[in-house]
Amino acid sequence: MIGGERRWDVAGHAPAASIASEDTALPIEGKTAVNLPVGELWRLFADVPRWPEWIPCMFWARVTGGELRVGARLVWAFNAIKPAYLYKLPAMARIVACEPERRVTWEVTLPGFHALHSYTFESTGAESSAFGSWEVAEGPAYKLLRPFWLAHFRYVRDESLRAAAKLRRSGQNGA
Repeated sequence: MIGGERRWDVAGHAPAASIASEDTALPIEGKTAVNLPVGELWRLFADVPRWPEWIPCMFWARVTGGELRVGARLVWAFNAIKPAYLYKLPAMARIVACEPERRVTWEVTLPGFHALHSYTFESTGAESSAFGSWEVAEGPAYKLLRPFWLAHFRYVRDESLRAAAKLRRSGQNGA
């Protein structure tokens, strides 16, 4: 920590893929156990258009070129944090790191808002794995709406981890 700031970098990638923040609430992160081999978990996750089928916070999702890879653009929309809230939150990001069966990281860059979000994948045994979510943000628009963004990041983390934990060998949600 230098001068009160912490810096997060996406190793081996462009300088644009780093964030410095004094926000002690960041990163928003978590991890869960999944009853699937890491390869199967990755295959389910890599099917971006199907995210809304098993991740409840997702309304719609696509990736340019149809596959997760560095440089691809993700375009998606989130469901509202609470069903009574009548909005969908659109998002667009550039994938800045992609290591199949290990992690995918994307970067959102808008005027006054810059965020990095990673999902991580880890083998914990022949039939099990761990799935993680990690997110940081910075910028005047982030600071202005900080309570909303922190709630949104926690919502995405919690819903993603809860959904992954319910996945079973058949690839269906266990709910």
